Amino acid sequence: MTQDKIAQYFDALTTRSQALAQDTAMSLTAALTEVLEDLASGRVQYVAGKPTPAVAEQIQTLIAQLDWQHMATSDLRKTLQLAILKANRDDKTQANHQITPDGIGYLLADFLMQTAQLKTGDTMLDMTVGAGNLLYTVNDVLKMNGLDIQRVGIDNDESQLALATAVDQLLHQGTTTFYQEDVVAITEAPKAKAVIADLPVGYYPLQPSEKYYTQATTGRSFVHQLLIEKSLDFVTDDGWVYLIVPANVMTGEQAKSLLKFLTHQAQLKAFLQLPAAFFKDARAAKAMLVLRKHGVGQQGEVLMGQYPPLKDIDGLKKFLQDIKAWVTLDKEQN
Repeated sequence: MTQDKIAQYFDALTTRSQALAQDTAMSLTAALTEVLEDLASGRVQYVAGKPTPAVAEQIQTLIAQLDWQHMATSDLRKTLQLAILKANRDDKTQANHQITPDGIGYLLADFLMQTAQLKTGDTMLDMTVGAGNLLYTVNDVLKMNGLDIQRVGIDNDESQLALATAVDQLLHQGTTTFYQEDVVAITEAPKAKAVIADLPVGYYPLQPSEKYYTQATTGRSFVHQLLIEKSLDFVTDDGWVYLIVPANVMTGEQAKSLLKFLTHQAQLKAFLQLPAAFFKDARAAKAMLVLRKHGVGQQGEVLMGQYPPLKDIDGLKKFLQDIKAWVTLDKEQN
């Protein structure tokens, strides 16, 4: 599909969503979710007499004209992603609810492809799935490499899960399994061979279980540290965990408790700073943290480094070669 066609479908989606948002006094994100649900079902849904006939006609025209069933999954995902980004901007969505950019997803997917050794039928779980873009981006890469895996997403935000579910109906015929749960407090965790997440950053509003190494000794605990620790509950004994975390997570406030956990309860495999150009503010920089369960195989050397700018073709090639060499050595040791 041409970029012009993707732009055309994006404009059509956004226009109808904006009309519905104005008609029903809802956020653009909520309106977009409803329009996507209408697309998947093939009919306009009415709640309390809304939308009005004029807006309903616009949505029905979209249903008739947007041939999403015959679009390539990657093109459809890009179209939906653009519409979600527009909604995020218009609604001034908080940072923790904004979708993970494709660039981050592709780097994570590349590392996952080399290390997790997934097979068709294995499960990949996003423990903070949000609107689903990271999960669906990585899934696209796996599909391009001939892997058809099971997908699971968990989040505690109802509106985010509704959007992720609506997108999944269009991309995967609703075959992703979703759970609405507080991930920190969940007791019966589903298992997956690959666990991924772009972790929310900030304080956890509740008092976590006493079992957490990473809880604060005084005051509130960092939710991203609790989730790093919790990630191992979701991974199988032979699996891998890939987390997008704050770049200063190893050196910032309360880092001692995290380092204690990584030393005694987990196996740190890699810590890779993402390209600086991905982040407008250096304080928002992130890294990819890769873990396995403690005692699985040989610890080996921890892969550390920073991805060069993607425009630095030679530097990027060398860095990817270094990753490949590390992966080869790690496999030989295990």
